[in-house]
Amino acid sequence: MRKQICVLTKSLKDRNYCVAGIELGTGKWIRLVTSKDGNAFPKDLLDDQKVKEFTLIDVAVTKHVPCGVQTENWQIDENEEIIKLGQIYKQKLFEICKLDTPELIFGTAHHALSKNDIKNLYHSLEMIHATSLELDTSLKGDGRHHYKIKFKYNGKEYQLAITDPKFRDEGLDKVKFPSATLIISIPAHPFGENELYYKFVAKVII
Repeated sequence: MRKQICVLTKSLKDRNYCVAGIELGTGKWIRLVTSKDGNAFPKDLLDDQKVKEFTLIDVAVTKHVPCGVQTENWQIDENEEIIKLGQIYKQKLFEICKLDTPELIFGTAHHALSKNDIKNLYHSLEMIHATSLELDTSLKGDGRHHYKIKFKYNGKEYQLAITDPKFRDEGLDKVKFPSATLIISIPAHPFGENELYYKFVAKVII
């Protein structure tokens, strides 16, 4: 089968892309993956010059492959062509889908979720309006930069990792924005000794 999607995220994952967007006609989230385990979208299958954020595409999918909390996952048919249908303006985005308005992002004000937190969570993508944003690209002890973004939502302050490649730039350290729309995601699998599901910002829309 084929689906028509407005691509909203091409965030970094395992040196490839985590591609997610809104299905035209239904307004539902879809994440495009290459396996039932939620493997990232190979960069060579998604020409950066042809398919960018806010691009409308027609893509072949083989089946719905929910993986834990990532109920939005659909496996692509890598043998079929991805067809570009057009481009939309950011202003048109909210005619396709509405902002989410949870009291807390994924139900908590923390930067990560425990296994107990996700027991009754059946989605892994939220699009919210945030204020008082500031980028943080400070150095770790090993000399590598980490990329985070501070912001306020519904009276709470958050600091989350950012995987939007447009904002992973050391030169943007301490850059501030009064407001922005953020697409926030959580992984299918926990990470670290404490087995936490870390929230991250997959897209910043200014």
